[in-house]
Amino acid sequence: MLTRYFGSLVNGLHVVVVSLLLLPGTTRAGIPLQDAPDTPSIGQDGKDVPWVPTPPELIDKMLDMANVTAEDVVIDLGSGDGRTVIAAAQRGAKAIGVELEPNLILLSERRAAEAGVSDKTEFITADLFDVDLSVATVISMFLLPDINLQLRPSLLALNPGTRIVSNTWDLTGTLEDPEAPGWSTDETIVIDPCPTWCTSHLWIVPAEISGNWQLGNSILELDQKYQTLSGTLRTQDGATPIGEGRLRGLEINFTVDGLQYRGTVDGDTMSGGANNTRWNAHRLP
Repeated sequence: MLTRYFGSLVNGLHVVVVSLLLLPGTTRAGIPLQDAPDTPSIGQDGKDVPWVPTPPELIDKMLDMANVTAEDVVIDLGSGDGRTVIAAAQRGAKAIGVELEPNLILLSERRAAEAGVSDKTEFITADLFDVDLSVATVISMFLLPDINLQLRPSLLALNPGTRIVSNTWDLTGTLEDPEAPGWSTDETIVIDPCPTWCTSHLWIVPAEISGNWQLGNSILELDQKYQTLSGTLRTQDGATPIGEGRLRGLEINFTVDGLQYRGTVDGDTMSGGANNTRWNAHRLP
């Protein structure tokens, strides 16, 4: 008999389940494995998204793109039968599935037990819009375009460097205009041969660095649109526009008059190198 302790982050509250007894041959809910449901029907109704499984080949690619390791906490939104959660746990990560359908939760727990990763997995019965995602270092999802767009502000507000991977649907457009510009991907890969669903998208949450920065004796004025930067470097000799500005999590890269600046953001400071010369900047009030 094994006593397990779990923490679920739902509605911003830390709900601790204490002394949950996981008996051999049972799910976490105490249901015998053989009584957990069989594979559900593809396309079965859900609150926001019908259940359609991601093929194993694409799951592997998504987790590869997110560079999932044992140091990560992976949250899979709309986790279905638990396959992505289990695959992440098999890489050593702590993996959490968020799913509203009770039969899918039970099936996921059964499969996690059969795969020997119950100690690294947790399945939460909750609406994906009600779950605190801030503990995640990786978010995975296979939702629908409008759901992605509704989630976009919450995803963009996560800790810089958090990786987000999505099966097929991206984060561009608006609810009113799907063709409008949005949060473009940092990387997109289409697997070949293609099983059924073939496209994996990756975003890395960028640091927020809009504003003015003191860079030596100059002022670096930065405007930011998602991970893309524009702006001006103002010196005693005049103003020079920056070019090719981009953030990848906490990593910053931009050019000024052909000189490439690479560095790292750390709160209200940035530092790095430019042509073998070190540079430092701090945010101005």
